[in-house]
Formats: sequence, C-alpha cells, structure tokens
Amino acid sequence: MNQPRFAVAHGVLLVTLVLLSASGLVASDINLPGMPLAAHAFGTPISALQHTFSVYIVGLAVAQALYGPLSDAYGRRRLVIGGMLLYTVASVACSLAPNVTAFGLARIVQALGAGAGMVIGRAIVSDIFDAKTAARTFTTIMPIVGASPALSPLLGGYITTYVSWRAPFLFTAALGVLAVVLLAAYIPETAPKSSRHNNVARTFRSYPMLLAQPRFWSYALNLCVGYAAYLGYLAASPVILVNMGLSTKAISYCYISLSVTYIFGNLTSRHFAKTHRIDRLLGVGFAILATGAASLLLAGWLGGMSPLPMILAISIVTLANGFLIPLSFAGGVTSFPDNAGAASGLMGAMHLIAGSLAIYLIAAMPGTVSALAAFIAVVTTAGCIAFPILLRWSNQPRAVVPVACSSN
Repeated sequence: MNQPRFAVAHGVLLVTLVLLSASGLVASDINLPGMPLAAHAFGTPISALQHTFSVYIVGLAVAQALYGPLSDAYGRRRLVIGGMLLYTVASVACSLAPNVTAFGLARIVQALGAGAGMVIGRAIVSDIFDAKTAARTFTTIMPIVGASPALSPLLGGYITTYVSWRAPFLFTAALGVLAVVLLAAYIPETAPKSSRHNNVARTFRSYPMLLAQPRFWSYALNLCVGYAAYLGYLAASPVILVNMGLSTKAISYCYISLSVTYIFGNLTSRHFAKTHRIDRLLGVGFAILATGAASLLLAGWLGGMSPLPMILAISIVTLANGFLIPLSFAGGVTSFPDNAGAASGLMGAMHLIAGSLAIYLIAAMPGTVSALAAFIAVVTTAGCIAFPILLRWSNQPRAVVPVACSSN
C-alpha cells in the first residue's frame, strides 16, 4: 500500500480512520439488545425506541450532507475534532436521559457529531491516497468498521446485562475521547489549501452537479439498497427475536455471524479489487444480495420459532454488503476528486436516509420474518434492476462530464 503524503505513522492513521468511521455505527447499534429494557424504564412502547433509532440515522444523514461541503471549503481537521467532541458529550447525555424525549434529543446531537467522523474520514482517505490505493484502504478499514454494527450489539448486550442499559453510551463516549486525542496529537490538515474554496455556497452547489451524474447514482444507489436491507433487519430483529423467546444476552449473540460474513465479503472484494474492475465486483455483490433475499423469503415461508434460518439468510445479505458498501464508497469518492468531501457527504446522507426510511417502514409492519423478507426482497429487486441500467447510462460518452467536476 502506498504511504500517505503526510508524516503520520501508518498504524496510527488506520486506527484513527477506523475510530472516525466506526464510532457512529457503534452508537447506532450498541443499545439494540437493551431496547426492551429502555422502553420499560421510560414507560413507553418499544416502537418509541425504534423511532429514536430512526431519528439517529436521520441525524447522521443530515450531518454528512453538511460536513462534506464544509470540509471541502474550510478543511478537515477542525471540523472533525469539533464533531467528535460533540459526539462524546451527547453520548454522556444519552446515558443520563430521564425520559424518551430527552433520550431522542441526545441521540440526534450524538448523530450530528458522529457524522463528522464518518464523512471526513472518507474524505481524508481521498486526500492522501490515489484512487487504487484509496480503494484498497477502504477495503482494509471496512472489515473492522463493518464488524462494528454487528459486534456492538454483542458488547452492548453484555454491558446491559451486567451493568445497565445506560452504560453502553459511556463506552461510546470513551471512543469519542480516544478519537479526539488521536486527531489532536497526530493527524494534520489533509485538504490542500489550493483546493479549498472558503465559499460554502459554492461548495454546496457541487451537490446538483453530483446528482446530475449517472456515475454518481450508480454507486450511491448501491449504498441505499445495502443499508436499507441491513438497517431494516436491525430495526425488526429485536421485536422478532423477543417474540421467539430469546433473552437480552441471547439476542446479542444473534448478530455475530453478520460481522463475520461482512468481514469475509470485505476481504474477498479487497483481494479481487487488485485484478478486477470495481463495477464487475459490484455485480457479484448484487448476485449475492439476491441470494440472501431469496433465502430470507424461504425462511419466512417455512416459519418456526428458531432464529437460525433468518440469521443465515441475513448473513448472506451482509456478505453482499461486504462487496457493495466499500467498493461503492471508493468508486463514488474517487470518481469526483475535486469534490471528494461533497461526494462522500452526499453518498453518506443518501444511504442513511434510505436506511431511516427502511426503519420507519419496518416499525409500521408486523414484527415477523415474512414481513421483513418481503421488504428486503422489494429493495433487492429494485437495486438489481437499477444498477446495470445506471452503469450502462454512465458509460455513455455524453454522461461523462469531467469539466463540471473541476469547475467547482
């Protein structure tokens, strides 16, 4: 792997990038096993806690849409340090919330801080590496980052069981403190002064340019599909697993296979990215996703009180996401190097909005495997149809507008 163009130890850089990218995802999922206990403590139905999960995802989406252009205009370092400080303070506020309203507000602020790390971390990779090395860096980081949403419920389940449902948020606060220390001590400003506009309005105008590019959509759509399927499952699973009679600790174990298959998908896509085009590997990812959706439909049709068929099917879906998510981020960000922050932020916002909509839809549906399977099947079908169409359109000469990318 090429060394970065800054005097930063490679290990420190990777650890910092992982913390920036993973902290927000850890916070989104670490309280899933404790949701029923939190609902009981607040005296509210579990659907109210599901909505705070959705609110958190919306906060992440808004944050990414804002931080991307702002970091292109004013640089990365101050914004990301400020964002991670906000994340840390809000995590403590979540642990102290007296009611579900205060908890929801703290979750919004937590998400607004976490979004800085997620979007600016990706932009930093684009700043310091070329396109091919950036793709390999993403597929190095993403196995760890991708494992965090699946492993954090396991960790959260143990912390909830042996301490309380509030304690996991103190863990996320500790992650925020560590990220701030590493950023302040080791990571310099990576956005070249020559590329900064110091004009937020001008930077935000890059959004319409990106949205007009079929190439951008061909990657952003993949993220929307993958996250809608995954977050739909995360929202539905506590209800489904409780209805199957599982305890808090048992529920936390049900997420382990998701991290294993996601990591395997990341490592596999990273290996083949050396010799195969990203677009071809994304096609493989969609084929795997379709297999997972079909398996989940079969699990719903068979019924039963065992969670194993559902977990196996969703593990295939996360295997597919191991291809779709890192490769789509790498393709989308490196396709528009002059607007890397904006592209990163817009892609991040779009896929999180898709995930939030998925959570709202799932919360309104019956808490059954069949309902979840139907939802994921529809999302997967849409992605499998749209991706080749957008890809073909983006490869037409008239769809490629390099001048538009360099004029902002």
